[in-house]
This record gives sequence, structure tokens and C-alpha cells, in this order.
Amino acid sequence: MYKYLSFILFLTSALLQAPVHADNAAGIPSKETTQKMRIIASGGSITEVIYALGKAQNIVATDSTSMFPKAAAALPKLGYFRQLSTEGVLRFQPTHLLGAQATGPDTLAGQLAAAGVEVHIFDEQRDLHGLQHMISEIGRLLNAKDEARTLNTHIGQQVTELKSEAQARAQNQQPISALFVMSDSDRGLTVAGGNTVPQALFDDAGLVNVARNLPDYKVMDNESILAANPDIIFVASHRAKEPNALARLCQHPALKATNAGRNCVISTMESSSALGLSPRYPDALKRIIQQTATFYAPELAHAK
Repeated sequence: MYKYLSFILFLTSALLQAPVHADNAAGIPSKETTQKMRIIASGGSITEVIYALGKAQNIVATDSTSMFPKAAAALPKLGYFRQLSTEGVLRFQPTHLLGAQATGPDTLAGQLAAAGVEVHIFDEQRDLHGLQHMISEIGRLLNAKDEARTLNTHIGQQVTELKSEAQARAQNQQPISALFVMSDSDRGLTVAGGNTVPQALFDDAGLVNVARNLPDYKVMDNESILAANPDIIFVASHRAKEPNALARLCQHPALKATNAGRNCVISTMESSSALGLSPRYPDALKRIIQQTATFYAPELAHAK
């Protein structure tokens, strides 16, 4: 009961102290309003976009997944973005919370709104189009529409060039099958299925995702992986921090009899750029294209 009353008093105090903001007639923040923003960035993708738009000075705290760029790692952390505390957020007296789709818990948005905080949770279409839409929306909110347009143009041009490279390399070749592994257990491997960023990256690189019929990130049992027989495995970097982690994964019961496992064709990818929408999408795509070069031309295998 005491904790409940303390929270009510805290929320009431925040309501009384919360500044009032009004958008202009077009629904776009004025430059003066934008300069006064105190933003909680929830989700590594959101934080990266804000930095890429040159608005990092408005961030007062982030969630624990926001570790890129390096400067973001030094910002105050509020915990995992799916399990934020209303009291913890309000402690930083924010004017806005910009959050990735799964930001929570479910009660968070309503409690923050009641305290006068503008809450924007972004639905994620997990591909290049979804990334560019998110960048445009954040640019609109932060009075950085020109910066967002420039960033989207740059990302789009990079991806177009990389896709052309991949298509030229794969011409008249058998499609390469791939699997993206997030984690492993006795039940099987947790892999990236359809409606994921790895699926979009594989599509743009011209690869076949052997887990494409699974929704989102799911456990794929050993028998299904053996039957799918991927040619190459990509692994989230957080899964491969221990010495010899990749070699051990090649001996996993689900992988060792596959083409990828027999030859230990396995490559790490930086987790935040490979699993979430990020302005570094072209970098992740380039990594995949480079790591599959050996399938098309052995002399390109060491191109970096």
C-alpha cells in the first residue's frame, strides 16, 4: 500500500512539473521546441537513428540495448526496453519517449502520457522500406526532415549498389541457402524466420533463408535443419563471444551433417545491425555478400 501511494504521489508531482508542448499547425515541432526536447530513446534502432540525424544532444537516457554508436553506451541506462519502469523514465523529466515496437510493459505508454510525456512507439516493417519509413517519422518529430531525407537517400543508394553487385555475382549460379542463428539449446536452434531483418538481408543478398516459413524468431528443430541443409550459417555476435564458439557450433547436432557444418562455413554478424533496423543496414548487407563471395569465385573469398 505504501509503495502504491508513493507511486501516486510521484506521478502527481510529475504531472504538475511536466512542461506543456504544442505542435504547430502542420503538426511539426518548431526549432525552438525541438531544442527543448528531452528524449528517452527505447531500442537500439531508435537511438541509432537519432544519432544519425544529428539530434543526440536531446537524448537524456536510453534502454540497455542502445550501445551504438560508442557515445550512446555512455548514456544513462533504464534497463531492457521491454521492461521499463515508469518511475525510472520519469526520473529524467523527459518530454518525449521514442520507442521500438516492443517497448513496454503494456502499462508504460498510458502512465507516461498521463504524466505529460509524448510517447511515440514505432511499428516495424523489418526491411529497408521499414527502416526508411522509421527514419522519416523520427526526422519529422525531431524537426530533421532534410537530414532524414539525406540519410534515406544515402542508405538507398548503398543498398542498390550492393544488390547489383550480388546479382551480378550470382548470375547463372545455383542459389545459396543460409540460416541465421540467434542462440542454441538442446531443443534446437533459435533462428531468424520470415518477417525479420535477417530475412530482408538474405533477400537483398540473393540468398535463400531455409527458415523463411517460420514466423519471426523461432526454435527450429534438429531434423528440420538437417533437412534444409544450409550452405552457410550466420551467427549473432553476442552468441559467439567465447573462444572456439563457432567451431563448437559447427559440431551442433543440428548442423554438423549439413553443408555448412561439414565445412564449418559460419560467420558472425554484429547483433544490433543484423537483428534490428539500423542505419547500418548497408554494412550488414555488405558483410553477407562478402562472406558468400567464395561460393561464386574463390579468388574473391578474402575480399573485405
